[in-house]
Amino acid sequence: MTVNLTEERSFHMQHALKNAIALLGILALLAGCSFSYSSGASSDSSGTSSDSSKSSSASSGASESDPKDARRTYMRDVSAYTTSAAKGGDAQAYLRELGSIAERHGITDWERDTATYNAIGTGLRRAGISRDEVKNVYFIQDLAAKEKNALVLILESYQP
Repeated sequence: MTVNLTEERSFHMQHALKNAIALLGILALLAGCSFSYSSGASSDSSGTSSDSSKSSSASSGASESDPKDARRTYMRDVSAYTTSAAKGGDAQAYLRELGSIAERHGITDWERDTATYNAIGTGLRRAGISRDEVKNVYFIQDLAAKEKNALVLILESYQP
């Protein structure tokens, strides 16, 4: 009787082990599907506007083979970041992030790129900053120190 009981326990242990392995395989498969779905979602987000430069720029490589698309994506990312940062913060941190956004988009001289200032103006407008308030935004003076026409270029984007 003890041999029979031992054999029965062994059978149940093997069956439980097989079930556990099958369950782990299913969980691994589901986890893989979940990861690929979430990865696809971030790459699909390149066509939508976002208030976070990090999320939008992380997925901006979707259609940058066309230079016009690359420029629009860069401007969208600068504008989105500016909108989220417009109400206050550290000017140097803002400028560093602008540099990071430009670098991710292959822009090497963002300080001299008029698209940067047009996008900043668009972001400020979206943040509810009036044309008259632009000169008082915390990072404008630091931008003007890098590019003497910064304020003029930003205000151009406020034209009707």
